[in-house]
Amino acid sequence: MVTQIIDGLYQLKVPIPDSALVATNIYLLKGDKGYTLIDTGWGGERAFNSLKGQLAEIGVGLSEISQLVVTHVHFDHYGLAGKIKKSSNARIYVHRREQEIFHTRYAVTEESLNRIEQWLQMNGVPAELTKAVHKPIGGFGKPIPAQPDVLLEGDEVIPCGYFNLKVIWTPGHTPGHICLYEPTHKLLFTGDHILPVITPNVGLAAYSEANPLGDYLKSLAHVKKLAVETVLPAHENVFSDLSKRVDEITHHHELRSAEIVNVMQRDELTAYQTANLVVWVPEHGGVKYADLSAVAKIAAISETLAHLRALNIRGKVINNHRNDIVYYRII
Repeated sequence: MVTQIIDGLYQLKVPIPDSALVATNIYLLKGDKGYTLIDTGWGGERAFNSLKGQLAEIGVGLSEISQLVVTHVHFDHYGLAGKIKKSSNARIYVHRREQEIFHTRYAVTEESLNRIEQWLQMNGVPAELTKAVHKPIGGFGKPIPAQPDVLLEGDEVIPCGYFNLKVIWTPGHTPGHICLYEPTHKLLFTGDHILPVITPNVGLAAYSEANPLGDYLKSLAHVKKLAVETVLPAHENVFSDLSKRVDEITHHHELRSAEIVNVMQRDELTAYQTANLVVWVPEHGGVKYADLSAVAKIAAISETLAHLRALNIRGKVINNHRNDIVYYRII
């Protein structure tokens, strides 16, 4: 379904198979030397045919695409990059830090999967559940759809004819996630950084020394300062009140951190035990950990670990190793 946002800017919805998200919002910007796509969509034939059909509705062929600016390299955003580039020779723009997760999203090896399993078991996850990391998800185990042509750092301006996109580095959901700010029209393309209903997953990767939640909250505070009238997310609906939504997401994480501290009042707990005591998906009324799918359980543990890492850095929680298992307790 094609929606014209303003003159020269269109939203296309590219379907995601078997997903509650339904579709990825792709944005087409008209330029004086071809068109720019922000994100590409899920890497499958149905998605590719949907994208081509929607472009045809507005009289645009794939060969007219000159730039692909990708907010992050998850399969529902980067999956069609190779097919589009082959049909158009478009230049692909990706933040430099996104290369770090290619090996965990695409060309995954048995060795790397085993290492992730060991890390999960070290965090208290039962061995039978760690096998969920072997379950194929979007792009899992496949070749990288395409190598980027331009590696971004942040603060660059990408000319798109009628529009000029300023690159805002917003780590958290992924290390190299970017938002794109168009100051003349006061537009902000947020990718998965800010969504209007659900809170994006912010998880700690295996053996990482990073603080993804801390990075994410700083990134939220940064984009909140921008003069924005229209927020264009990669899923769900276009909305207008950026400041209000940033405050809502920030409050969600404050509540989640407080919930984690509360369940740890009496005992040392592993990340797995902690995740079991947290209420998940609160924006849809709350779901018990036991009722999540196996893949969602792994994501919940990763997010719990991101909160525990942030609490540790803030001096609220400490951890210790006992019998090759990591336990956390409040200070």
